[in-house]
Amino acid sequence: MSFKEIIFAENAKLQPGYLSTSAKNDLFKRSKYYILFQEVKEKLQPNLAVSEEIMGYLPMTVEGNSGFMNAGPMAMGYARTSQAKQYVKTFNDTRGNRLLIFTNTRMIFLTLLDFFETGGFSSFPYDKIKGITTKKWSMRYWDEKRKRQTINWFFLDFAADTKIFNEVLTEKEMILFKENWQRIEKMRAIAETDKVLRNQKMDMLFSNLRLWFNLLQGANVLLIVLAIFLILAVLFLLGPKKTLFGGTISPIAWFLYLPQLKGFDMLFKIF
Repeated sequence: MSFKEIIFAENAKLQPGYLSTSAKNDLFKRSKYYILFQEVKEKLQPNLAVSEEIMGYLPMTVEGNSGFMNAGPMAMGYARTSQAKQYVKTFNDTRGNRLLIFTNTRMIFLTLLDFFETGGFSSFPYDKIKGITTKKWSMRYWDEKRKRQTINWFFLDFAADTKIFNEVLTEKEMILFKENWQRIEKMRAIAETDKVLRNQKMDMLFSNLRLWFNLLQGANVLLIVLAIFLILAVLFLLGPKKTLFGGTISPIAWFLYLPQLKGFDMLFKIF
């Protein structure tokens, strides 16, 4: 910037309404997060190898990413050190803010509260990762202008030895992840796959977010079908529509009919 541009910028700061109240609040919040980020880098630095270099960062929160880290038992955390207590007080967060750090030799995952409390983090060396699992999901909706819109989000999963990482990313975050994936030499050698890879068989069941997501989707569909089935059974066997077919028995009634059992009795026996 030139000398004139600097002075003109200073003149603008002196004018009434240069920063609105909301703008000042936003600036204050950005300043707090910037200081927080510097504290994380300073605390992490002694844990890096001499030749290890940080190549990038990927932040995650409960907004846009998975919320299980900040809900129920997973959200519980201790703040006993002064740094952890100050973090909770300033940001009103327990385990919602997470950070994935890319170095030239590994990925480092940390939860900010736990990191300030114990200094703990998870390390994923690139040469220990067999493959990185990605899966795209899409949801379409109508916006307020009645235009069709699409939201894409991505499932991300990988493991190194016994440590497992799985998360849900927005489209922008997945682009950032893949940029680092292609830019870092040792990470670029890792294959992309649509299968979840684990080093221990039990982890395929208990630490497989994709499996549990698919099971949840299947359970939702089953419950919807069951609800429709019960509604039709009540309408055509017990309710006002039971005589709709003029004395004939509907196909649903044939299916439900069992000798010497009424429809209601049968439903109770099933459940």
